[in-house]
Amino acid sequence: MMRNQYIILLTSLSLFMLSCKKESVAPPVNPQPTTAQFTVLSSGTSCSTTNSGVYVAGTALNISNQVLVQVNVTSTGTYSVASSNYYGMKFTGSGSFTAVGNQTIILSGTGTPAYAGNISIPFSAGSTTCRLNIFVNPPSQGALLDNDHMLLGNPSNAGLIIDSSNNYLMRKTYYAVSYSKGRGTPNWVSWHLYAPDLGSIPRQDDFRPDGNLPPDWYFVSDNSYSGSGFDRGHNCPSGDRTSTVEANSSTFLMTNMIPQAPFHNQVPWAIMEDSLRRLVNAGNELYIIMGNYGTGGTGNNGFANTIDGGRITVPASVWKIAVVIPNGNNDISRIDGSIRLIAVDMPNTVSVNSNWKSYRTSVDAIETATGYDLLNLLPAPVQALLESRIDNL
Repeated sequence: MMRNQYIILLTSLSLFMLSCKKESVAPPVNPQPTTAQFTVLSSGTSCSTTNSGVYVAGTALNISNQVLVQVNVTSTGTYSVASSNYYGMKFTGSGSFTAVGNQTIILSGTGTPAYAGNISIPFSAGSTTCRLNIFVNPPSQGALLDNDHMLLGNPSNAGLIIDSSNNYLMRKTYYAVSYSKGRGTPNWVSWHLYAPDLGSIPRQDDFRPDGNLPPDWYFVSDNSYSGSGFDRGHNCPSGDRTSTVEANSSTFLMTNMIPQAPFHNQVPWAIMEDSLRRLVNAGNELYIIMGNYGTGGTGNNGFANTIDGGRITVPASVWKIAVVIPNGNNDISRIDGSIRLIAVDMPNTVSVNSNWKSYRTSVDAIETATGYDLLNLLPAPVQALLESRIDNL
């Protein structure tokens, strides 16, 4: 009996322990966060934004550089968005919406703005695409770097913004351009020229479309001038960029070309370009701006307002100014009323005089013809003195 009682006792104890054991419970599963659905409020192609902080070319963005974007939330949840990296700047933001309707998201800026002016940065959120418009201030005059292609100013206040399609700023390694989508040519091209730019590299003659234009614009091609009776006239000359293959090749982008009457391009204009390079070889550095205005010129096939099926405007006049200073540093401070300034305005026709000096004029006269504000980063008294003068050397 004792043995059987012991077995019964163990069995009862086992049953008791089983009855006390807790059932295992699976840990709760955290639901995956939902992704918010929203659209960016915009006016045309521009996002509805408010900008904070000061933006200065060459100065890194900080915590104060933000863009507040207005959006319409249709479904709550989390979001993470970023703009394109554009001319050195990018804006990103993340967070969550707990309510639908009009809300504000904060985008923080990173990077360093490469250039001054109105910059339009592509921004996409969901199915909405628009542009963040940022104004970047130029560095203070004392901080401007010698040899910058725009050291003396931005004559037409060209901007890095798609909406400025007829005054679109393109800051390239070897020159700067204000480009006109409507004309299919530059309005003006600006560059610095000194001895290191001049070498023995031959002409590359690789005329080609400029792939840095906005993708939906018309790309003037290397054969767009074929049969027109006009040369593919360089603004920044091939001869001013002979230090490397890359430098010379850069001048053959079609955004650096205008329809130029052949005799005009090959004789008086070419002689003037050689004359300016001789000034460099004599120990000077030059700041040069070339541009055009008006409609209609006379080439080898006669008078024309446009070429390439109307897509490229033939300018009526072509102008150039060159500020000449001895080699040195702190260029702005060294430009005063005693320096030489050469300004030329020449009609775009095959019948021009071969002597380019007969077309010398004042900067004031070119400003009257174009509406531009040339040399606008020079001190006002110096600017006024230089712009009224006509070179006679």
